[in-house]
Amino acid sequence: MRHIFAASAVLLGFASPLTAQADSLDRWVEGYLRQRHVPGLALAIVERGRVVRAKGYGLADVELSVPVTPQTLFQSASVAKQFVSAGLLLLAEEGKLWLNDPVTKYLDKVPDAWRGITLRHLMNHTSGLQDYEDGQAGIDLRRDYTEPEILQAFSRLPSLFSPGDDWSYSNTGYVLLGMVIRRVTGAHWGEYLRRRIFQPLGMETAQVISEADIVPYRASGYQVVGGAVKNQGWVAPSWNTTADGSLYFSVLDLAKWDAALLAGTILSDSSRRLAMTPARLNDGSLASYGFGWFLASEPQPLMEHSGSWQGFKAHITRYLRDSITVIILANSANAETTTLAHRIAAIHNPRLAPPLRRAVAMTPGVLREYEGSYRVATGDTVRIRAVEGKLSVTGIGPREVLVQPEGTDSLFLPDTESRLVFVRDGGTRRVTWVRLLRTPSAPVRARKID
Repeated sequence: MRHIFAASAVLLGFASPLTAQADSLDRWVEGYLRQRHVPGLALAIVERGRVVRAKGYGLADVELSVPVTPQTLFQSASVAKQFVSAGLLLLAEEGKLWLNDPVTKYLDKVPDAWRGITLRHLMNHTSGLQDYEDGQAGIDLRRDYTEPEILQAFSRLPSLFSPGDDWSYSNTGYVLLGMVIRRVTGAHWGEYLRRRIFQPLGMETAQVISEADIVPYRASGYQVVGGAVKNQGWVAPSWNTTADGSLYFSVLDLAKWDAALLAGTILSDSSRRLAMTPARLNDGSLASYGFGWFLASEPQPLMEHSGSWQGFKAHITRYLRDSITVIILANSANAETTTLAHRIAAIHNPRLAPPLRRAVAMTPGVLREYEGSYRVATGDTVRIRAVEGKLSVTGIGPREVLVQPEGTDSLFLPDTESRLVFVRDGGTRRVTWVRLLRTPSAPVRARKID
């Protein structure tokens, strides 16, 4: 398919990046869109709360040849979770709820097993509730559900582990948090966010998804099937109103949100610290996820989140030391917005480039110590075997991958930011766990079972 890269830019705040740098960034983004068959993308770069670059590339609507602009509205997917978490933190500041409240305080007719699940567990994905988007969960996304029917369906989902014992990303938890907001405020979670966050910050176009409403500047979502761009898959409207990721917004809306986080104009200092605090598991270990944010330390302390839903991809990364934020919104399931954000950050400021990883030699005997099967909390099995100085890994993606040694008990996947770090027993020194480090994601732990 032929792509037309119509670009519309808004340069706000202080001086824009140097022309040569901007041209280099434009060429890289346009080449990426061609290569990946991505119809359109919007980009914003924010420094110390001020937009230094906001630009649209490609098409918001392929059939009507409508170009992307900085005002184009994209679906949020899971980037919405940081707003839901912020809404709950505001309610906690007002004394209307406590983060350690059990979810059963607010939701009726739920399993007794949920009594140990707190709002905090739901916010940082340590509840143990299975993700309803898991193909085994039995949820029909092409059927409209009422809120009581969703709650009833979720009540049948299995618990993967006891609350706080492990970390596993679960959209289920955030759908429940949206129900909690309704119980506490009497308003739909989206209306509550509009009143408490979007309106005060001037995020004028941020809103809950609606297929029925006339929404100016709305982009269409796409997927790639057999090398051709197709319209997004359809889901029932009720699944586009849940709190796990059902917002429209533009990169300019998110730039205002970033500025508010920096200035502390919405959340108190204590609430912002809570949002950026890694979840502590029952065994004392940490999962690198706060409240609606993944947390990382390379190339510098940062907080970020991505999202994928219905032919849209979204990503925001906030580099905390340099106060630089990169926002990417794309209208294709084929866009790798996390990779895009990190590479654009490195083009904009070379200090933000991910660390360069180099392969080192490792003896066959050491590599064999890592071989075996490892069980993840979700029940999935990761299998690892030594192959010609590398490790072959299956079970962490759709295909086998080869990881290379970079140091003692640490291996990496070339051309990505993914790593495997093995954990040994303090006494026997035998390998007992592997931690799968993927960006942006909290580490996934897998216990060795053979």
